[in-house]
Amino acid sequence: MEILEIPIEEEAKQSYLDYAMSVIVGRAIPDVRDGLKPVQRRILYSMYEMDLTPDKPFKKCARIVGDTMGRYHPHGDQAIYDALVRMAQDFNLRYPLVIGQGNFGSIDGDPPAAMRYTEAKLSKITLSLLEDIENDTVDFLPNFDESVLEPQVLPARMPNLLCNGTTGIAVGLATSIPPHNLKEVCDALVLLAQNHDASVEELMQHIKGPDFPTGGTIVGEVSSEIYKTGKGQITIQAKARVEKTSSGREQIIITEIPYMVNKAELIKKIAELARAGKLKEISDLRDESDKEGIRIVIELKRDAKGEAVLKKLYKNTPLRKNFPVNMVALVGLEPKLLNLKDILTEFFKHRLNVIYRRTEFFLKKAEDRLHIVEGLLVCIKDIDKVIETIRASEDAEDAKQKLMFGWAITEKQARAILDLRLQRLTSLETSKLQKEQEELVQNIKTYKHILEDRQERVSIFIKETKELSERFKDPRKTFIEGMIKEDVYVDVFITKNGFVKPIELLDQETSPIINVARLKYTEGLFVISNKGRVYWTAGSEALSGSVIHMKDNDEFAVGAFVREQHLSRLLILTNQGYLKKIPLVEFEYKVQGFQIMKLSEGEEVVYITGSQDETEILIITKKGFINRIQTQDIGASTSASKPLQCIKLNENDETVCVKSLEDKVLGLLITQEGYAKKIKIEDIPKKSRTAQGTNVLRQKTLNVCDFILYNDSDDIELLVSTFNGAHFNLDIKSLIQNIKVPAGIGVPEEKVIDIKDDKIYRTVVL
Repeated sequence: MEILEIPIEEEAKQSYLDYAMSVIVGRAIPDVRDGLKPVQRRILYSMYEMDLTPDKPFKKCARIVGDTMGRYHPHGDQAIYDALVRMAQDFNLRYPLVIGQGNFGSIDGDPPAAMRYTEAKLSKITLSLLEDIENDTVDFLPNFDESVLEPQVLPARMPNLLCNGTTGIAVGLATSIPPHNLKEVCDALVLLAQNHDASVEELMQHIKGPDFPTGGTIVGEVSSEIYKTGKGQITIQAKARVEKTSSGREQIIITEIPYMVNKAELIKKIAELARAGKLKEISDLRDESDKEGIRIVIELKRDAKGEAVLKKLYKNTPLRKNFPVNMVALVGLEPKLLNLKDILTEFFKHRLNVIYRRTEFFLKKAEDRLHIVEGLLVCIKDIDKVIETIRASEDAEDAKQKLMFGWAITEKQARAILDLRLQRLTSLETSKLQKEQEELVQNIKTYKHILEDRQERVSIFIKETKELSERFKDPRKTFIEGMIKEDVYVDVFITKNGFVKPIELLDQETSPIINVARLKYTEGLFVISNKGRVYWTAGSEALSGSVIHMKDNDEFAVGAFVREQHLSRLLILTNQGYLKKIPLVEFEYKVQGFQIMKLSEGEEVVYITGSQDETEILIITKKGFINRIQTQDIGASTSASKPLQCIKLNENDETVCVKSLEDKVLGLLITQEGYAKKIKIEDIPKKSRTAQGTNVLRQKTLNVCDFILYNDSDDIELLVSTFNGAHFNLDIKSLIQNIKVPAGIGVPEEKVIDIKDDKIYRTVVL
């Protein structure tokens, strides 16, 4: 064996360089195209090979780790499992790539259960990373022992690097890329595809800043220098508010904490400062977090000011922290510091290449199939002679040669004819082949056009990016102080089970909708339950999606309003025909809820609306009785007093809604079954609040669910929500045009809303 003498400094230099590049390329730095480190890519591809798609059952993580380690990643099993766990944690990844079942750790720093206990499968959004991988869209390389091939990069329809971000420490360099909102990134990609000269500032019109999975608030504005240079620092702080308790003291409620902050350690730090006398104002500290979200309660002493204490907390605890930005990623095999446009451009180029290679694959496949189909059609036209030739042949090889020579076809075509089943010789099958031939010719023409025209590939990229955005879009979780404008309104909807969400997510909702509200970041939303309790959520939380934590299991939301925008009084109606008129000053900003009215056994709140003193109101029952009374007949009351009777109910009847008449002259009666009719308000006589009202329902098997007030000149759009959680919009003018009979109490109701086997839960005026 030959021994070479090499200066030790040269060997150390080369070996260290080899080691550094191995760590950079093989472990710590993600690829700019799919945003994944090698271990992540190998785990996801291994799970894809194991058919662990979202619609399939979970499999043990030990099985996934073993398969990944044995086939693709020859490193420690614990390192692989740690990477797998992180991809399933929704407090670490903005868009988790893995769905976990079992204990996958927590934001308190609790470790996950051992891999023999936990199970996992791919999430839906991960399929967009792997889509088309079987269509020769990316290069494959031999694995460590050259026994199987593994993808060098994933096709990645989702811009994962920006959406999920990354952190990693290599040798001599590190990367730290914050996560962003998918819709914002997709919008920026579409802009870049349409205008290659778009500046970073123009791209930032869509990408406002990072969007962390744990929410929080970015202090100030996000500097454009960060996205221009790829380096910088972002300050993020917890989302907190100050509330007053029933005793008059103030308390601080923390509902979101900064990204990568351990909640248990945060609470421990606050407790230590309180014990050390640095936060003397704190009297109690509780963690009330549950599966619905974070809730840390800091109770203060009697004279303590919540805002002042909150400033101290931001200064002395991880409630405010800096997130370093260093956007380093692999471009090819070279680590580069990239700005925002660089990352988007590299992803755009990658997707265009994927589209090109995919189209090439489809073209070759279509051409090969067309070649076979044409051969089959040639021989089927002369099928009797073909059969005679085959029967006269000595063997398959002889038959193949005779077919090739006799009909001037290729070897592939001849084999296809020999493999042809007899049932394919029918006239129906022949026509199918002719139709397939026409489709293949058209597809080949389309594929060639895509390959020849770059702009067509750009159009496909834009279309696919918009589809991805539409499918997986969600509201921004992290607010940016510089973006908050007090005069900007946002629409939200409220569900029966207490969720408050931006109106953009309405298409994804499967629960009945009880109300729609328009509010500002600085305003609050009150939600009233069937038990007569009132809950409050801050506008800042409602705009990003929040949930009302109701006290009882059988409690559900029946109405919502914004106090700052509402009329001076609120009317609250119960199912037993009792009504309460309460000044809005009675409503307190209490997240935990407070009782607004006393209810008797079996009595529930069913509807709320605002009113003015001089307005008449209508009380509507399920069986079609309407009582028209003056608002003055219902005296204003406090939360301690009982409601007053507003209609006399028949047996088995109940009230469903109350309407403030104002200047409306027409009403649209709507039933759960989708029937409706028009009624002139002047035809409904005024009565006392203890009267039975006027019967306006002719079909006694129907059940009234709402009564919409309108004038002929009104342009009103209704949101119809059903018991099964379906919802759709209706234009009231179009709806009224479908009603053939004129307005009147005595006319029959007509079926005008198609809800199939479902029933209407509520209609909301948008």
